Amino acid sequence: MTVTCAVLVIGDDESIRETLEMLLASEGYEVMVVSHGGEALGVLARWHPHVILLDLHMPITDGWTFRQEQRRRPPIADIPVIVLSASITSDGEARRLAPAEFVPKPCDVDRLLDVITRVART
Repeated sequence: MTVTCAVLVIGDDESIRETLEMLLASEGYEVMVVSHGGEALGVLARWHPHVILLDLHMPITDGWTFRQEQRRRPPIADIPVIVLSASITSDGEARRLAPAEFVPKPCDVDRLLDVITRVART
């Protein structure tokens, strides 16, 4: 199976991380999963995925803080981010993060795969 792109999944819910990892790997994606934004910044110091899937509410370093820090670091600032969250109440709130896309949770698997494919191509 050919790897279509590399995806970093950032989220504190272990079952969601595992599900996304299995789903994306079965679709041919190279996948790495981490449990919070600080851990993600460490990974991004040595690995540059095509797309980041970002949850917002996490302990240690939440998604808002991760995104601020990512945007400050030129080597990783341009990696597109897809925000996955059940807590965003408006498009304006999501847009402040300047994501490539916002996908509400629970998410439709087919829609998520379409979004990842589209975002990875840009």
